[in-house]
Amino acid sequence: MKKSAVIILFVIVIAVFLAIGVANKDNIVNYFNNKEWELVESIGTVRVNNYYTVDGTTTNLLVVGNNYVTGYSDTVKEVFDESVSLKSAITNTNGDYCIVGEKGGTKIYLLNSSTKLWESEIQGDILGVSVNKNGYSSVIYKQTGYKSLIKILAPDGTELFTSYLASTYAIDTQISNDNKKLAIAEINAEGINVQCSIRLIDINNVNQENITKISLGSDILVTDIEYNDKNQLLVLTDSSAIVINDDVPNTIVENFDNSICFATIENANDVVLISKVENGLFDISYEVNIYAYKEGTVHTSTYPLKVLPSMISAGTKYIALLLENELVIINTSGRLVKHCMISGNVKEVKFFGNGSVLALVYRDKIEFLKI
Repeated sequence: MKKSAVIILFVIVIAVFLAIGVANKDNIVNYFNNKEWELVESIGTVRVNNYYTVDGTTTNLLVVGNNYVTGYSDTVKEVFDESVSLKSAITNTNGDYCIVGEKGGTKIYLLNSSTKLWESEIQGDILGVSVNKNGYSSVIYKQTGYKSLIKILAPDGTELFTSYLASTYAIDTQISNDNKKLAIAEINAEGINVQCSIRLIDINNVNQENITKISLGSDILVTDIEYNDKNQLLVLTDSSAIVINDDVPNTIVENFDNSICFATIENANDVVLISKVENGLFDISYEVNIYAYKEGTVHTSTYPLKVLPSMISAGTKYIALLLENELVIINTSGRLVKHCMISGNVKEVKFFGNGSVLALVYRDKIEFLKI
């Protein structure tokens, strides 16, 4: 008797599920046809106006205006609103720190995930800013008599030292994550050929004998430098990507050809290239090439694209690609993770919140997407 009751109950349950399935047939078919499990989830929108730039830390998304910096959490909640005074703005983030500089001006501010830590003024015109994950900052600026100056500041805003470049221009600076080295990408344009090099300075001992200079050759332009978690310096130029480990350069990708449309080391771990693929007459496609340097070996992943992305953002976990009216998110192994259709003119795409939240920045609003 008990066995019969179990069988009858099982049949009833199956019948109920079948009835539900028939009633929702169209929704179920659409779910699988459209791969809705791959759709990015929108978690909210905030209105913004009169802002200069947007940047993301490990915790929050920061919106920088001429008299404010507002922070939003990954739940679209406003978590702080700090006053600043800026006529323009450039930013750099690392971990939970964000440095804000007044480009062409004198003001600098350091913020963490919840507040403004300090503010200061530079006696010169600010050209660039950077911060490491521990809050050590560097500021590139110009002053009469020098091509470039680089000021190094501790997490509390105390000035540690200033490096003066009389014959070269500083393109970019980074401080290692163990706070021991300052890397300066510099260019010398005084001769017939442009000379580019990387200058490494021991922060704990800034005497001349503790400076290492690595030449990158003639007519090569450095576009970005980034320290990874192992304190190896990634260097991206207009023709190659290298890694400097213990003051020794090693090539990750060499001799960019005409097929390379875009290159970035934004996430400080991978070299991400967008390349054109000519399949035949009038048949052109594109692909994402991801080069990861691990333990002395370069690991390569690819992801095919039908069209050239109009925008790309590389986070610690994912890479976001804006393809016409579609946003595609892949992981750093080249696998599709999420996608969604978008409308409107997107100005910027920013990762924040440990790389698990994406902000689509429009002219007057920011949409938050959960990956």
